[in-house]
Amino acid sequence: MKPLQLTMQAFGPYPAAETIDFQLLENRTMFVISGKTGSGKTTIFDGISFAIYGKASGEDRNGNDLRSQFADDNDLTEVSLTFSLRGRTYLITRSPQQEKKKARGEGFTTVNAKAEFYSIDESGEKKLLAANVRDVDEKIKEIIQLDANQFRQILMIPQGEFRKLLTSDSKDKEAILQRLFHTEFYKNIQDKLKEESDLLKRDVEKAVEDRTRNLLGIHPEQNEALRELLLEEPLNDTLIIEKLQYHNTDMNKALSELNKLFDNKQKDRDQLQKQIVQAQKLVEQFEKRRVLREQKQTLVNKREDIERLKAEIKKAHQADKLLKQDEYCHRLNRELKSVEQELEKLHIQQRELTESMHTARENWEQEQKKEEKRKEAGKKVNSLESLREDVFSYGQLEDEVSNLDGQRKRLKDEMKQAVEGLSAKKKILQEQEERKAALENLRIEMFEIEKAISELQSSEKLLLHYQKIAKESTLLKLNLEKRNQQQKHAVQELEDARSTLNWLEGKWSKAQAGILASNLNEGDPCPVCGSEQHPVLAHLQDDLPHEKDIKAAKEMAAEKEKRSNESSRSYYEIEAQYTSIQTQKREVLSEITEMIEGIKEEHIDNELESVRRLMEAKKTDLKTGRQQLSGLQLLIENIEENKRFIEQQDKMIEQLTKDEQNLSENFYAKKGALESRRSAIPPELRTREKFTQALLAAEKELNLLQTSFEKAQEVYNRLSKDVSVNEAQANDRQAAVDRLKTEMEDERNKFLQILEEQGFESYRAFQEAKRTESEISSMEKVVSSYGEEVRSVKDRLEELEKALLDSEEPSLEELQQQFTLMNEELKSLNEDYNSMKMRKSENEGILEYVLQLNKKMKYMENRYSLAGHLAEMARGQNAHRLTFERYVLASFLEDILLVANERLMKMTSGRYRLIRKKDRSKGNVQSGLELLVFDQYTGQDRHVKTLSGGESFKAALCLALGLADVVQQYAGGVSLETMFIDEGFGTLDPESLDHAIEALMDIQSSGRLVGLISHVPELKERIDARLEVISSQTGSTTRFQFLA
Repeated sequence: MKPLQLTMQAFGPYPAAETIDFQLLENRTMFVISGKTGSGKTTIFDGISFAIYGKASGEDRNGNDLRSQFADDNDLTEVSLTFSLRGRTYLITRSPQQEKKKARGEGFTTVNAKAEFYSIDESGEKKLLAANVRDVDEKIKEIIQLDANQFRQILMIPQGEFRKLLTSDSKDKEAILQRLFHTEFYKNIQDKLKEESDLLKRDVEKAVEDRTRNLLGIHPEQNEALRELLLEEPLNDTLIIEKLQYHNTDMNKALSELNKLFDNKQKDRDQLQKQIVQAQKLVEQFEKRRVLREQKQTLVNKREDIERLKAEIKKAHQADKLLKQDEYCHRLNRELKSVEQELEKLHIQQRELTESMHTARENWEQEQKKEEKRKEAGKKVNSLESLREDVFSYGQLEDEVSNLDGQRKRLKDEMKQAVEGLSAKKKILQEQEERKAALENLRIEMFEIEKAISELQSSEKLLLHYQKIAKESTLLKLNLEKRNQQQKHAVQELEDARSTLNWLEGKWSKAQAGILASNLNEGDPCPVCGSEQHPVLAHLQDDLPHEKDIKAAKEMAAEKEKRSNESSRSYYEIEAQYTSIQTQKREVLSEITEMIEGIKEEHIDNELESVRRLMEAKKTDLKTGRQQLSGLQLLIENIEENKRFIEQQDKMIEQLTKDEQNLSENFYAKKGALESRRSAIPPELRTREKFTQALLAAEKELNLLQTSFEKAQEVYNRLSKDVSVNEAQANDRQAAVDRLKTEMEDERNKFLQILEEQGFESYRAFQEAKRTESEISSMEKVVSSYGEEVRSVKDRLEELEKALLDSEEPSLEELQQQFTLMNEELKSLNEDYNSMKMRKSENEGILEYVLQLNKKMKYMENRYSLAGHLAEMARGQNAHRLTFERYVLASFLEDILLVANERLMKMTSGRYRLIRKKDRSKGNVQSGLELLVFDQYTGQDRHVKTLSGGESFKAALCLALGLADVVQQYAGGVSLETMFIDEGFGTLDPESLDHAIEALMDIQSSGRLVGLISHVPELKERIDARLEVISSQTGSTTRFQFLA
């Protein structure tokens, strides 16, 4: 990041807009900022830091305290910075939350913090990248890749804070180096190893659960040893598998015995089944004999009915010979009755036609007498026809006059409506123009509402983020307290175990003298002092501890120590998480405080609700405004359409005026012609309707008279003809009646003769004997079937009587009961066999599955042993408490120290050299990146915090310069093109100052811009570019000065 132009307004000691154009430096890469104490030199660094991060360069100053007391109440505090980064140019503008004087009335109103971030292309055109504080912060962090604290430790070293990078702990250095050298890859390797280890561990645990679940599914049957093994916890899979193999062999033997018993039972049942089949056949024969005897008796009882049926068949054959003659006589009788009925109808019609003919003749004679009326009606019709042309031309002329008059009136009405419509449309157009102007103003207001919603969304997001962190913090705190209690308990157990062990070992040590004395004889040298005389021997103690007790106490102490270490590690891990979340909580709360001045932590929830309510209100306003704006385009189109309508209406009114004048002239001409024609036509016939009605009435009267005459004549002629035709038809029907009567008499005599020949006493007897061919056939079949059935029953009965002559009917019920009992026994045996076979199959499946699973588990456990070890090593669970990523970062730090020490050795005349602390820190604190200083005078190292002020400044400066050089060498994503240093040079002696200036001069060749704040005269003399800060009673101003 390289600053190009900084503008501060109402900021610190700068009351008005103060612009510092760093581009005036041109090719110069170093400048010094000088001025009186309190003039505003550090404020320049504050302005750059505030523009980028919304925070001052020092922790003792914040954005809200930076408003200028010299500024006018109407001027808002604002800072804008134009800078270049990796070949691109950006502009960022910020203003803190502040009080602004109200435009109307007394007092002040609060203005929320604002921020905008733009990119600027080569043509100078700006593109908005972010428009609110939250989004700008995220965008800056993404582009610069450093947060405010890291920026102050690397690029801008303000007053009182230049030692932070030097003295920061491993955790802080890790965060900085991670960003500078992009070591996420190594962190990902750690996480991947941990993930792989956890996955393998879960797989092993799942396999153990699967094995246990399968083993518990074993069927132990009556094997008590196997059943007891399955009840143990945990299960001993080795013993269970061994017992299961023997158990499966026993089950195979039991299945074989069951199978033999089943086969024997099945043979007995099959033999019984054969006996039942034979008995069933014999019973069926006895049943058939009984049925045949019953059938024989039934046939004997039906013999008389069959004889009667034979006689009936004979009579039916005799009656069949009379059927044709009987049918012919009946047909002649029906034909005679039909002809007689027709003759009767003709006689009735003849009488009716004769009467109608006489009436028609009288009507015709009456119509002949109306000849004079018909002639008068014809004359009247001819007279009216002569007036047709005059009446119709009069009516047409009258219609034309009426139409012209109507057109004149319609034109006048149309002109009136057009004038009124034009006036109304002009009024509407004026209202639309006013509404258009109002909507265009609303569009501007909508932009402000959208901007406000964006800022509220950022606030909501930040507040929700704080709530989430606060909740996590509470849960971690509770967990930490729980872990603390667990740790205390573990430590207490460890102390108790160690105390027991120490007591046992003490007893053992004290008892050793008695043990030696018990084996020592007079004259033997003492194994302790070598004396051959033993005046006072030690006594052997009775309560001597056993070696097994001491060994058990040591194992218990080791176990308790292991649990204590695990508890401590768990506690410190949670503590680190809690510390981290607390830091995040403070940072987020700080951002909220900058955004919402005066808010307290306990009011966060209320503020969130307030923000949401305000945002919902704004969204409602936005929705309402959008709904109103949605009609703007339609309104514009309506305005244009109305303008076109007004123009068309003006032209139309002009044309209507001309048309009305032409119609009036034609109207008065036609009206004069109508008056002259009126006198030639009778008043009652002047209208076409009345004339037409009169003509139609005359024609109707004439047609009625003519039609009545013609119709009466036609009716009389038609009836005269009908009378003659009907008389001829009656004569024909009478002749037919006579003929049919004669023929009927002859055929009846023939029928009676045949009736007598066939032996029928009367016609009734003949009717009773009549049968159809199908009835006769059915009766003959019944007689024939009876004879065949009698012969069949007789033959079969005789055959059965012979077969059963010496047999008795057996009892099936007893045999079937025995068969049912055997079947149930076989079913029970089969179920027992199948059940045992299924259980054995399941046991064999479990055995095979568990054996395969054990092989798989052995492979997984070997893999987990390796992966788990690598994961623990990579996560820092090693002798040096060093993670894999931190090991890589330590390598980078070594490179930085190598470069930094070149300058530091020169500045300190070879006395001091920075080294990385490699010893493990106490407890579970993360280590590996802390710094020590090696003093050549003492030949020992010590912590960098023990350096004096001047020595610390040298070390911090060299470290910062070395860091920048190494980062540039590795071409990291972080651009270190600028360095700002505030004070510190005054603590150096002349020689050290020369070395420091030389070091700064050396880095100019890389093109980096270095800005220094110092009162040291030597610096001002040796650096040719100077930014003077001039203070006065009304505030401060700046200007660049360049030495020739």
